[in-house]
Amino acid sequence: MKFIFTFLFVFTYISTAFSQESNTLSFANFETDFFTYKPEQKKSVTNDHFSFAEYVIAETKKSLNNEVSNYNVIHYWNILTALDMLKEDKGTILLAFQKMAELEGSCKYIVNYKDKISFYKTITGMYEHYYSQCKKRDTLVGTN
Repeated sequence: MKFIFTFLFVFTYISTAFSQESNTLSFANFETDFFTYKPEQKKSVTNDHFSFAEYVIAETKKSLNNEVSNYNVIHYWNILTALDMLKEDKGTILLAFQKMAELEGSCKYIVNYKDKISFYKTITGMYEHYYSQCKKRDTLVGTN
C-alpha cells in the first residue's frame, strides 16, 4: 500500500511539474519557452475565445518557424492578445508586454492601439508607463 501511495505521489508530482514547465514563460527564455507553450482552457474562457487564442498561438509559432531570431513586434502583440483571451495571469501578460515594448517599433502599437485592446485593463500601470515614454519620444523626434 505504501508503495502504491509513493508511486502515485511521485507520478503526480512529475506529471504536474512537467505540464507546468511546458506552460511556464520566463523573461530570460520567453522566446524558446513559447515554442512549447500549450494553451489550456480555463472555466472562465469561452470556447470561441479559446479557439481563437489557440489559432493565434499556432499561427504565431508557424510564422516563427522555431527560430528565436524571427520574433518581431507583431509576434509579441499576437501572443499578448492570445494570452489575454486565455485569461493568463497578470505576470505572464506583463512579461509578454515587456518583451514587446523593448523592441524597436513597439511605440507604434502602444500609442495607436491603447483604446482598442482588452489587455490594457490587466496591465494599466505598465502600459501607461510605456505609453508616456513613447509619447515623449515621439514629441522629441517630432513624429507625433
